[in-house]
Amino acid sequence: MKGLKIFLGLAIGVGAFALAKYLLTQRKLLTKVCVESTSLEWRELIIDAVKAKLQGGNVPTSIPLELNMRNASDVDVEVKNIDLDIYFDDIHIGSIQSQQESILSANSISTLELDVDLDLKGDLIDLGLNIFAGDNTLEIFGNMKLKASIYEEYNYPYQLKVKGSKILKSRSGDCK
Repeated sequence: MKGLKIFLGLAIGVGAFALAKYLLTQRKLLTKVCVESTSLEWRELIIDAVKAKLQGGNVPTSIPLELNMRNASDVDVEVKNIDLDIYFDDIHIGSIQSQQESILSANSISTLELDVDLDLKGDLIDLGLNIFAGDNTLEIFGNMKLKASIYEEYNYPYQLKVKGSKILKSRSGDCK
């Protein structure tokens, strides 16, 4: 009976150690994911939407956004949900709330095609004047939930702040 207790104790100890090591390995794998680039070619779409809103015309309800994501780990990673807010010259213009699940294949670059839900309710006259003045600041920030196994999920913070073509702030993982 004593030998059985020792065996069970060792089995539980080894099992707990193996589970902890597995979870730590999965977390390291999830940190090998980064946003390599973001499509920001929709400045003209924002200008057109603000003009339409100010003139009482038809305003688009969404604009496309692409994130190129690099998965440098040896396992597939699942993007479970995305929650991002978008500001143009400190005025909230839209958000992305996607529950769509996407797979980032191991050691690859994948493109996530998202829709920005436009929310043009702020001070649009100031926004319109800022757009025509040029050299605007665009900021995207929020979280993505990544998953590499049934046990481990990781909240992945994302932030990009751009003025003109200069990146002022970026937090999007380590793409090295």
